Amino acid sequence: MPTLPYREESDADERTKAAYEDIKAGFGNGQVPNVYKVLGHNPTVLEAAVEHRHKVMDEGTLDPNLKEFLAWATVTLLNNQFGIQIHTARLKKLGYSDSEVLEALGVLQYFAGISVVINGLNMGDDVNENIKEFLQGGGQ
Repeated sequence: MPTLPYREESDADERTKAAYEDIKAGFGNGQVPNVYKVLGHNPTVLEAAVEHRHKVMDEGTLDPNLKEFLAWATVTLLNNQFGIQIHTARLKKLGYSDSEVLEALGVLQYFAGISVVINGLNMGDDVNENIKEFLQGGGQ
């Protein structure tokens, strides 16, 4: 249960109702996700969140499937249970198999784990310049 109540459409002001309509017509698939109902208590914050989501998810040159995978990875690493459920379902709807989701979890697990090792050893600045040059296209 959220720490603030939902602002239902029937109790919303005109700005909030307009934002809810935008959400329902787009990424909400006919509904307003509960997190946005809580944001509905402050139309300025709600509008900013909806606009930001539109900017990062609907514009730009990255493939939409890559953006969805990035969203899923982010909510997974941050242990956002709501986001994990939603974005895993979106990956499945996009056609990713259970095996592919597990493979992606393996990638997250490896890079999260090796990052702990690198940080624990204070090796953040200890980059092998030959490898870096090679990856940037300048090496053999």
